[in-house]
Amino acid sequence: MRARAAWVVVVAFFVIALASTSAYAGYFSERIVRNVRIGSVDVGGLTRDAAVERLQIALDTFHVEDVKLIIEGSEELIQLDAIGFDLNLAESVERAFRIGHEDRLVGDVWRRVSGLWREQSVDAAVRVDESALRANISMVAGATDVELQDIRLSVNKTSVALLADTKPGRAINESEAEQKIRTQISSLQLGAIELSLHDVVPSTDPATGQSAVAAAQKFISRSILLQYEDLQFYISRERIGSWTISAYEGAALQAGLDREKIAAYVTTIASAINIAPEPPRITTQDGRVTGFEIPKVGRAVEEDALVQMIIDTITSRAGTDKLGDTILVPVKSAKMAVIGLNETSGIVELIGRATTPFTGSPKNRISNIKNGVKFLSGVVVPAGEEFSTLGSLGTIDNTTGYLPELVIKGDRTIPEFGGGLCQVSTTLFRSVMDAGLPVTARRNHSYRVSYYEKDGNGKVIGPGLDATIYEPDVDFKFRNDMATPVLIIGYVIGDKITFELYGTKDGRTSSIVGPKMLTETSPGEPVYIDEPTLAVGVKKQVETPHPGGSAIATYHVTYANGEKVTTEFKSWYRRWPAKYLVGTGGATPMPVSPPIPSVLPTP
Repeated sequence: MRARAAWVVVVAFFVIALASTSAYAGYFSERIVRNVRIGSVDVGGLTRDAAVERLQIALDTFHVEDVKLIIEGSEELIQLDAIGFDLNLAESVERAFRIGHEDRLVGDVWRRVSGLWREQSVDAAVRVDESALRANISMVAGATDVELQDIRLSVNKTSVALLADTKPGRAINESEAEQKIRTQISSLQLGAIELSLHDVVPSTDPATGQSAVAAAQKFISRSILLQYEDLQFYISRERIGSWTISAYEGAALQAGLDREKIAAYVTTIASAINIAPEPPRITTQDGRVTGFEIPKVGRAVEEDALVQMIIDTITSRAGTDKLGDTILVPVKSAKMAVIGLNETSGIVELIGRATTPFTGSPKNRISNIKNGVKFLSGVVVPAGEEFSTLGSLGTIDNTTGYLPELVIKGDRTIPEFGGGLCQVSTTLFRSVMDAGLPVTARRNHSYRVSYYEKDGNGKVIGPGLDATIYEPDVDFKFRNDMATPVLIIGYVIGDKITFELYGTKDGRTSSIVGPKMLTETSPGEPVYIDEPTLAVGVKKQVETPHPGGSAIATYHVTYANGEKVTTEFKSWYRRWPAKYLVGTGGATPMPVSPPIPSVLPTP
């Protein structure tokens, strides 16, 4: 009897344990397993939405920090925004959620239960601008390295000499620095990174010096003529000399050319040749297209190709295959339309429209908005193709008509070329939704901007329907999933910008629910920065406060066949405190409040 009773107790214990384990595992079917971290952030036991919120809070704190490199006692800082740091909150949380949710019954149960005592972690889904990261590390190297001096060319106008006064240098391992920075960023926890300088000794064979001098002299031996139709441009021997540099191939010194200087020269040539295209003009009546005017075709120098042609011409002089001294400038036509832009193409009626106000905008911002509209107006998006706003706006600098205006960058709002173009992308975003077209890429601003919280009549609707753009990769895109082309027409009247989309209606309808605020945070305490150029007691405001929070807008499209597609646009906005410069005028500075960098540098 006692043995039987003991057996019953054992069975009962296992039944209870199994039931408890199943209940515990079931509780985490829609939650992240306990003791799971995203980098250094504990998200164990949270739902996806709660984990996103916690990660956002951690991100706000993380952004205050800089990457700190300690190089033999010297401290060098790299700001996160300077290397294009971006954190994908949703993907990071999804990585954490996959632990214990891999559709493996026994394995999932074990990983959920083992979370009671075992810590598990995943890297945050972070991205950096590769070139910006390497450039910043190179800047640090430039400040800390002891420059190696190898044998080299000295070019003075058309004279070339060989300098042989060599001396060793010291340098950091830039690849090692890059890897350590990536590791820290992925953990969302910054600390001091120790790096050391290693010796670098001259390694170029002095015997190769004279052949390099001879090659450089051949580079400079003759001028070059650039020709396009009746336009001619001479590249003097002195200019070629200013482009000639020392290049190294293994242990050999060679004559090389500075591509960046040549590219800058080519840009000046292009400005004298290029002619901007003019878009087609469309006449409408009651929302229908009634006529077109043929677009004017422009022309543009193929700058990359011309740079290479100049390099090839000069370097061929040192070899056996010599090119002539005249280069025909390569030029391509530039137009803003496709063949068949008429009523038979399917562009027959208004399918989408949106207007936004920019009341109170400064002069340069208004100019950039009008310039951006000029580039987009008249663009035809063929059936089945994706449209890129950045791809159609042209190069955003002073060569294409853009002016400096305020953008969000780092912990400040500063002028950059094209400031205000987000008014263009935001208005286009809303017209695309009015037409019921699928949005393929859209990002909200890093902080709330009042221009984008109003409808076409100036009524406040709140944040959540903005679309930011920033070269090279923060873009607004949509796809034309209709059977006919879509024509984009934009214009500015007064202090309002409007985009109209023309095509052929196919029975679809669309609507937008929201935007709706989900959370809201105060701007936070003001930030004060000592400024010795201001008199003691003088305080100057350089940043206005913006509340943070999150918002959602729901986009519904119903197709003619009854199919329904719903897209949620979730937006997270960081709080942005007021910032003041406080005059010290030679007085002892007070402690500086830490900067609050931005996630996305574009208003």
